[in-house]
This record gives sequence, C-alpha cells and structure tokens, in this order.
Amino acid sequence: MALRAGTPWYFTVGLIGGITLAYLLSVQLGLLLPSWPFNALFTPLAMFSLALQTPYLRRPQAANLASWRLGALLGVAALALAWLFYAYGGAL
Repeated sequence: MALRAGTPWYFTVGLIGGITLAYLLSVQLGLLLPSWPFNALFTPLAMFSLALQTPYLRRPQAANLASWRLGALLGVAALALAWLFYAYGGAL
C-alpha cells in the first residue's frame, strides 16, 4: 500500500506552509508589529520546515494546487487572527 499525495494532503501541507510563511513574514516585519515575540529557535526551524515543503509544490495537479492555496490562505488567516488577538486582546 503506497501513500499517495491527494487533495487532503495538499490542503494540510498548505495549511502548515501558510502558518509558517505568515510567521516568517511577521518576524521580518517585527519592527512594525507591536508585542510579537521573536523566537530565535523557532525561526530557523520554520525556514527549514518551509524548505521541506517545496518538493510538494513542483508540479501539483490543478485540484491539488487549489486545495494547497486554500490551506495556505486559511493558515495565514489563522496566524493573523492569533497575532491580532495577542497584540490587541488586552484592549478588548
């Protein structure tokens, strides 16, 4: 029995990739984002994790690419909401 990368697999990879990419972008924009912690251990691991996901994006089928994009967008949105709650949750 072989493990085949299908639509759920690409969605999950996109979700993890979106969260990781959003974290790395927020580290780059750390001067503009108040109260966002910089973790010196997690940042290199996040870059390594994102690099490990690139083989799955070389030639995905159209249905798999769409599910990867959906997962990535949801991942970015989840981390953005977590950051907004973290940064401004005390003001609520």
